[in-house]
Amino acid sequence: MNTFRFECKKLRKKKTTWLAFFITLIGIIGFYLFHLSVAEKIHQKNIAWLDYLSQMFASNAETAALDKKKAEEAGDTEKAEEFHNMMVSFQKSSENAKQDKEYFANEEWTYLIEEDIRSLEPLIEDSAFSAHYIEDQPISMFTVRATLEEKQRLQKYDIVPFIQNTTYTNYLPTIYDDFSGSTLEEWEKITERYGRFGFYFLYQLIQSYFLPIIVLIGVFLFGNGISSESGKKKKGLHFYATLPFSKGRLFFAKYASGLLYTLGFTFMMLLTPIVTSLFFKGVGSLKYPVLVYDGSEPSPYGSHYNALDPKNDTFHFIELQDYFLKVLFFSIILVIFLYSCYFLLSLFIKNPGINIILLGSMTFVGMKFFPKVYNPFTYVDIHKIITREIATIQFNPAIEYQTGMILLFVVSLIITFISYRFFAHRNRLFQ
Repeated sequence: MNTFRFECKKLRKKKTTWLAFFITLIGIIGFYLFHLSVAEKIHQKNIAWLDYLSQMFASNAETAALDKKKAEEAGDTEKAEEFHNMMVSFQKSSENAKQDKEYFANEEWTYLIEEDIRSLEPLIEDSAFSAHYIEDQPISMFTVRATLEEKQRLQKYDIVPFIQNTTYTNYLPTIYDDFSGSTLEEWEKITERYGRFGFYFLYQLIQSYFLPIIVLIGVFLFGNGISSESGKKKKGLHFYATLPFSKGRLFFAKYASGLLYTLGFTFMMLLTPIVTSLFFKGVGSLKYPVLVYDGSEPSPYGSHYNALDPKNDTFHFIELQDYFLKVLFFSIILVIFLYSCYFLLSLFIKNPGINIILLGSMTFVGMKFFPKVYNPFTYVDIHKIITREIATIQFNPAIEYQTGMILLFVVSLIITFISYRFFAHRNRLFQ
């Protein structure tokens, strides 16, 4: 225990580590503030657009009224009736846009969500509305169904939604849509979400590989307990070699101290957006719905015939609090796994920079190009594991959260055992 405390004390005294810690902390805070400013600009842009629409429709109504008057003076009753209908339509559109502008400006989301629900329900209830379009390409029925249920849950719990770059229906993007060209750009633009609250922002960060990046930074800062003391300039291991205790005791002191600080670093970075948001917009609701795919059945005729079914494939939602709870437990296992991998590399390679590049490359390649059930790196993208996106795309229901937790933990134990055996039986570290 004394050796463990001594190793922890050495980690606390490294000035470069604290500098990197504060740079990372400031970076996350700065990114949240930037994200918040972008969200506010988009919100104001939506308000300005609705104001423009209201004025444009009002101007069109005035023009239609003048045309109606001219038609009446010319005795053309048919044209006068047509212009009258146009005038009424423009006036109604102007009033609707003006009302929506007030809703947006006052952030009365209940009314806006109700409007979205009214516009989505006919798309599902009537087969004649089986498709809705962005430009000239249809939105999948799966996306329409998922968006409607999300809106209903937001309405039920009176939850403030994300900010999106549109004044119409805020669609929930799903893997079932297949747009191309300019339509894809437009779809990505209007479905990009901006969370102004702490929980929402953290949720978005996790979708953007925030967790593995933070863990990799942590292991880089705290996982060099052996490699940093086995070089030519720093021979701390030689000091331990003169003391009357085993290499096993030294190994676990260095391993555990670095692991503890990496865990602490990871959780502090995860908490940073939430704490920062308390000084601005607040944390938001933990009841926010998170989409989870139930997956599609593999084709009995072989993987070549596998296909998603937007109309019949099912889904469900979990609350954000359940999502974060899974992320919390997974974070512990992911830290142990990546830290163990890095620690093993540090026994062979003394350069921390090379070690982190190797580990980062293995993580990225394993995660992106080898989505297999028993590939531990498949489970690094925890968002896609919890939402079952990878399992659905791969038509492999075995790729799931519980499997990932068990696999990563078992592999971590194996790697740690290999590291211990190597350290205990290779005397070159003490030479």
